Amino acid sequence: MSEQAVDLRSTWAVVRRRGGILAAAAVLGAVAGGVLLYFAPPPFTSSSVVLLPSAAQSGSGKTGGYDAETQVLIATSSEILSRAAQMVEPEPAQDEVLDRVTVAVPAPSILRITAEGPTVTQAEDLVSAVADSLVAYLKESTGTLSEARRVELQDRLDTLTASLTAMDGEISKAKARIAAQGGTTAAGLADAAALSDLTAVHASTVLDIDALKKQMAGEDVAGGEPGGGANVLQAASPGRQSGYVTEALIHVLGGAAIFVLFTALYFIVTNQRDPKLRSRDEIATSVGIPVVASLRARPPRSAGAWAELLRSYEPDSADGWGLRQLIHALVPDAGKEWPSDDPFVLVVLSVSGDSGGLAIGPQIASFAASNGIPTQLFAAQQHESATPLWAACSGPLRRDDRPALSVTTVPDSLARVDISVRLVVLDRDTPDPDATVVAGGTALLAVSSASVTRRNLADAVVAADQVGLTVQGIIVANPDPLDRTTGRLAPLERPGSPAPGPTPITARSGGKAPDPAGGQRRQNRGGRR
Repeated sequence: MSEQAVDLRSTWAVVRRRGGILAAAAVLGAVAGGVLLYFAPPPFTSSSVVLLPSAAQSGSGKTGGYDAETQVLIATSSEILSRAAQMVEPEPAQDEVLDRVTVAVPAPSILRITAEGPTVTQAEDLVSAVADSLVAYLKESTGTLSEARRVELQDRLDTLTASLTAMDGEISKAKARIAAQGGTTAAGLADAAALSDLTAVHASTVLDIDALKKQMAGEDVAGGEPGGGANVLQAASPGRQSGYVTEALIHVLGGAAIFVLFTALYFIVTNQRDPKLRSRDEIATSVGIPVVASLRARPPRSAGAWAELLRSYEPDSADGWGLRQLIHALVPDAGKEWPSDDPFVLVVLSVSGDSGGLAIGPQIASFAASNGIPTQLFAAQQHESATPLWAACSGPLRRDDRPALSVTTVPDSLARVDISVRLVVLDRDTPDPDATVVAGGTALLAVSSASVTRRNLADAVVAADQVGLTVQGIIVANPDPLDRTTGRLAPLERPGSPAPGPTPITARSGGKAPDPAGGQRRQNRGGRR
């Protein structure tokens, strides 16, 4: 569980460390979503209502509605949609029409047809075409008899016509007998009664024949009244973009979320493969040397900017207090009556290409001089990555800015200072410190967060140890703002028995203290001041 907690914390730190980039990714994703919405907006919708025709119920003499589900299937059939597609410009494919058209049944004998389109006109045209095609199809189907039904009706019509012809003959005969025998005789009265019955049947037969002829002509009959045809009850409504605000939110927020997610995943994956050390604890434990200070570095790029830093470096209160603690720990008597003519030698090692670590030595020297401590900055071992700094140190500084600071690129044994800060820039791949410039000094290693690997640090401290120089502590330049570690090693983590901190010079009075080079410091400064 503890390893999982560490992984989650480090992952969260990676994400927070790139908060600015993730914010930019969110903005870019939102813009991309907006652009996508602009070029592919939600479709316009339009609807139309069709009133279905009443259908005669066979044998009942009543009318009723069509089955709704059947009519939905008819409205979305290939027959209707292909007709509708031909009525729209530009003509869409049938599959496209099927995707854009929906049919609902809000009430019996009512169909609501809804169509979508990229523009208002196309949505309205398509829904109108589907409604018109459906109405035309229903009219054609109700006005057309099947062949079997037509044969049946024709047979019945022929039978009724023959019966009517026979009745006409019987009626004529009955009338002739009545005229010959008289209407008052018994035979005449019987013929008169038969004639009355024949006349009634004749009239009924005539009506049946008329009804059959109408059915064969396609006119539906319901209780003696023709049935109503399908018609468009509501024309195409004005096209509208429904849910535009919702679509906009989905596109903008979704685009931002997707961009942030993939950017965060990219940083998390690449961070797992990045061997550079970021936290103070990682830097300290990689070589078993504690972090003695953390400072914000301001690495200039040009010789003039380096000279300006040396003349006018002013740290903020937090960095100033850190520098003050560092100087007091290393040289408690700095700035007081100096007990010796030999300066305290502070060797600041940095790795090539680490501009933040390179700036630590000049900042220490400038800060010490700004507090009245005679200080010399000796650019001792050069690397091509530090050429602008060496150029700035090759000439004298204006004495009115930092009168207590002197700079040089050559050894100066006659310098009358309290602290001599020697800059040594080690090659990242093949570190090789010069034994003549680092001998007798207290060494600190200056590195920036996320600038060096475990191997770089190990190579540097091993190379220093090979020339007899022990690195006493590490100064971290530009620590990660999210790093809550200190880099202070527990005794068990330090190599050997209790690891020494930065070597303080405490024996300043009463007797002689050994100097860093192994010689003897004199008891007083003599006439140096």
